[in-house]
Amino acid sequence: MKLSHALVGIGITLSLSGCFEEPPKNVVPKKPKVEEPPKAVDAGTGDARKLGMMEKYELWKAKKEADEKLAKELAVEEAARLRVFDKSKLPIHLKLLAFEKKTRKALDDAAKGLKGKPDAASQMEKIAEKNRKPIEAQAAILRKMDPTGGNSNIGTDHDVSLNLLANDYPAALAAELGGDDKPIAEMRKELDKRFAKMDAWLDEVKSSKSAKPESSDGPAKVSKKAGKKGKKGKKSKKKRKKK
Repeated sequence: MKLSHALVGIGITLSLSGCFEEPPKNVVPKKPKVEEPPKAVDAGTGDARKLGMMEKYELWKAKKEADEKLAKELAVEEAARLRVFDKSKLPIHLKLLAFEKKTRKALDDAAKGLKGKPDAASQMEKIAEKNRKPIEAQAAILRKMDPTGGNSNIGTDHDVSLNLLANDYPAALAAELGGDDKPIAEMRKELDKRFAKMDAWLDEVKSSKSAKPESSDGPAKVSKKAGKKGKKGKKSKKKRKKK
């Protein structure tokens, strides 16, 4: 009996000691995980962005095509305007171009004749000085033909050619006589280009027809012959009625 009482007492003591144990310190309770709901996917976002880019491209393309079309129309109108002006000044253009070609040939011939001479360069300069006044006279005709500039398609070509023939071209010929043929090669190339452009343009102007704008005010005018025929027809009808 004493042994059983002793065991019971030990069990009670152990159970009581367990009740008074201190909980562990610095233990942070874990928060329960809360699952976030999945983000809503905008199915139309990607399509809307693509659509916007396509719209921008179409707008840009339409504007580009409209600008190109307008530029072509303006170029055609400008060419027509220049053609009308140059056709009205055709005799002056032909005389200017003929003078420029003649002066160039005269300078080339003079340079050939001076080859091998010790004073060839100085002689070339004197020839250039003699040609200066006639060239200035042609430049004055050019300015009188188109005082404000911009009305002729080849006005600038005349101006550049005359300036080259007065200054740079004879100087390049003098350099060639001295052994340097690079400047004259450049001058010949430039004048060839200008002369070719003027020849082609003047040929086009010669063959062009000056278009007369149709009048939109009222009916078209009847020619005199057509008017006479109409009057005769009316008279014949009157005669028939009298019969």
